[in-house]
Amino acid sequence: MRQYINTKEVSYSAIFYSAFKALIVFDMLLQSPKTLDEISDYLSKLPYIKSKLSKDSLRVYINTFKNAGCNVEKKLTKAKRREYAYFIPENPFRPTINELQAKKLFEIYEFIMYNLPFEELLNADLLLRKFDYHVNNVAFHELYLEHSLLKNFDLNLLKQLEQCCKENALVTVLYNSPRSGFKEIPIIAYKMKVQNYKLYLEGFGMEYKTEGIFLMDRIIKITDIIPGEEVEMPQENFFDIIFELYDPTAELMECEEIISEIGDIRTVKHRTSNKVLTTHRFLQLADSCKILEPVEYRDEFIAALKSAREVYLYGD
Repeated sequence: MRQYINTKEVSYSAIFYSAFKALIVFDMLLQSPKTLDEISDYLSKLPYIKSKLSKDSLRVYINTFKNAGCNVEKKLTKAKRREYAYFIPENPFRPTINELQAKKLFEIYEFIMYNLPFEELLNADLLLRKFDYHVNNVAFHELYLEHSLLKNFDLNLLKQLEQCCKENALVTVLYNSPRSGFKEIPIIAYKMKVQNYKLYLEGFGMEYKTEGIFLMDRIIKITDIIPGEEVEMPQENFFDIIFELYDPTAELMECEEIISEIGDIRTVKHRTSNKVLTTHRFLQLADSCKILEPVEYRDEFIAALKSAREVYLYGD
């Protein structure tokens, strides 16, 4: 485990090889019926195995499952020759968890939600969803319903959108807009993000030629996907903002790059097409930054702050 955390790799000598393969086969048979050839082909494509297993070896695994208390069933396939597909209809090994362990798990889930990429949150939620199904514990189920951000989402839709973000694909979604109702919106997908315990798709909206965030609760389905390599990003709507950043611990956004650095002061270029999102960024940084240029945006930002202060102190 230490090796994997540090290098994201596992050497063959670092794992109990037979047990590793047996667990994979066990999980495959729980999911759906598999022929011995299908199991062998799947194992040969895994990065830590990369070799086929003989049918005799796979039969040893199946007999081991039976001896351990599993009910392994088989059925004839539709193939012309006499071939069987094997499956385990029910997992006989029920995990147990106490209340303290469950609470700690969801503390980790909350950390993943706000500190790691969305892909990790998706994997964590899938794991907890499986665990909730198998553990059959009322307290754990209530904790899952309370904490899971993804419990009501179509996981296949989330996986598709996550892949679109990786490729910066142009994805057209059917969106339930609070103002105009159901409409199709083309978006160049950037990333999935969690903000204020809500899930958003961040991207470049082709309709208004501006960056934006789209509430996932309102995305009904995907109607079209154009691969990222075929998409040309409009450049005429983007502009750059130069600012000084005084907090040495502040992390840069993906749209930002350091121009120069003197001591703890960084001069940063922020590229954007959405003034609203950019203004929100500078409000978060507060007095740890100073906008240098363009002067027009700086003056506009200062005027907005003064106006907000007047409303706060004296009302409308």
